[in-house]
Amino acid sequence: YEVFIAMSKALNFINPDELSMQCILIALNRFLQEKHGSKMAFLDGNPPERLCMPIVNHIESRGGEVRLNSRIQRIELNEDGSVKSFVLNDGSVIKGDAYVFATPVDILKLLLPEDWKEMPYFRKLENLVGVPVINVHIWF
Repeated sequence: YEVFIAMSKALNFINPDELSMQCILIALNRFLQEKHGSKMAFLDGNPPERLCMPIVNHIESRGGEVRLNSRIQRIELNEDGSVKSFVLNDGSVIKGDAYVFATPVDILKLLLPEDWKEMPYFRKLENLVGVPVINVHIWF
């Protein structure tokens, strides 16, 4: 029973009595088909609280800034090919010593500066395929 509680919270952030077990059974079936699928681990709470917030707190405690809902329009480069800044869709420019951004692989491919596309490291992205995921939450 505890596995179902952990899986429901990991998949949808809610308790199992509020969730169709179809989601859990589909995920469990997937785990069982994987070579090392029997090795499972879960957070001891919901991901935003137990995973995302500790990361945000860590970044901010060291003087960094976390921006949500800030779409990157383009990555500007210095002459040496390093990142100069991120230009956001609202026109603002982000400059820093280090940059991290979370985006689907298909968007990353679109944002990749031309100078980087021929680098062996980034050429490996050609083989990466994005997986569409859609979540719909309906509350009655």
